Amino acid sequence: MSEQKQNRCENKDNELPSKETSILFEKYAIWFWLICLLAAIWFSFLPLIAVSTLLIFISLITIIWKEKSLKNVNPEIELNKTRLFVGEEFHIDASVKNDKWLPLVWLEWEFPKKEAVVWGDHEQNLYTIRLLWLLWYQQVKWTIKGKGNKRGVYKIGQVGLRSGDGFRFTEKRIVHSFPEKLYIYPRLLPVHVPSFRSSIQWQIKGKQGGYLEDPLLVNGIREYEPGDEWRKFNWKASARTGKMLTNVYQPVVNEQLFILFDVSGFVIDNTAFQDNLLKQEKYELKKSEDFEWVLSVIASTAVAYQKQGVSVGFSSNGCHYKGYKLKPVPPMKGFLSFLDQLAEIIAQVSQKGMSMFDKMLYEGKLSHPFIFFCETITNEHYLWYKRHKHEIALVSFYYLNDSDYSIKLKNISKKMNVFMTTDSQVVKGSF
Repeated sequence: MSEQKQNRCENKDNELPSKETSILFEKYAIWFWLICLLAAIWFSFLPLIAVSTLLIFISLITIIWKEKSLKNVNPEIELNKTRLFVGEEFHIDASVKNDKWLPLVWLEWEFPKKEAVVWGDHEQNLYTIRLLWLLWYQQVKWTIKGKGNKRGVYKIGQVGLRSGDGFRFTEKRIVHSFPEKLYIYPRLLPVHVPSFRSSIQWQIKGKQGGYLEDPLLVNGIREYEPGDEWRKFNWKASARTGKMLTNVYQPVVNEQLFILFDVSGFVIDNTAFQDNLLKQEKYELKKSEDFEWVLSVIASTAVAYQKQGVSVGFSSNGCHYKGYKLKPVPPMKGFLSFLDQLAEIIAQVSQKGMSMFDKMLYEGKLSHPFIFFCETITNEHYLWYKRHKHEIALVSFYYLNDSDYSIKLKNISKKMNVFMTTDSQVVKGSF
């Protein structure tokens, strides 16, 4: 395993209280047996002398074995992927080396329960691997399965190593911390995204227009998809094959799309139901679930467009989980930065109002078509669109809950559930 790939761990050198150490062989029990030995010698009681001597000898062996058991025991892990979607599996190549002359009769590797990750085949409070007979200078390797369970950015965290004497009269536990981060993206949903028109204001401000595809250069044909224009139909090929086929034209301008997300409608009011804790809990849970669902729609929409060759950018007035403002991500085909922000974002507002979107507009970053996601269309959204509708390219608003302003903007706004499809096959991400 190369040094660049392996994750170095920091040994916190924390010894936690042992759960299975016999009281007869606790750290200070040897003094009790020593007193018993001296008393037996004083009274010349041979049976007690023999028993005390044996127990003192066993105590010394077990205490030394316990204290030395986890010295120079070096765990290492390597993730096969550091970025995945909720519900997606990954694995860790784990190893532990006993880099000393003292053998270990037994060793336990423990992963504590994490809300973000399910270790093994099912959720459990403590994921434990037990190893028998780790000899001197021996290294053991194995694979641990995991599955992303909750969106966010997480450290692999702490791994507990537990060992002790060969009789398991005493034991010791050391905690190691691995700094490697795991980015868990929102769950992908089965979605259908609308196709773009072939003549739109692509990379051009206002209503000047511009061709996305050259109608004279045909790249190939494919089966009809909902939203395809009738003028793209290849009638001859459709008649010959019995299937509805459309032409695919040579693009003349890079297809780019911007997704904007206003999180203000998902911010939790901690005083919404001060007098009713049950209602407050239900309210907070609903807000959190709605926020996660919208992020799943955004991620699924972006992945679907990426598979169509459309570069997707992202900007939001939400906060980074560490508390600072998120920077806009320009459209790019790799779009790892886009997905990373979906893992990092939390439902807190970094900039109130539409000021950050105004700034992007004036800097020319909204010259692409863009999709605006929000909890509900507000008066502020409505006025912003009316003020800038002659300066922006193609825009669509998608909202979760109806409002009077969604009716006023009904020509360019729809509920988010229009993306959802009955097809059980979920679009898969690639990066």
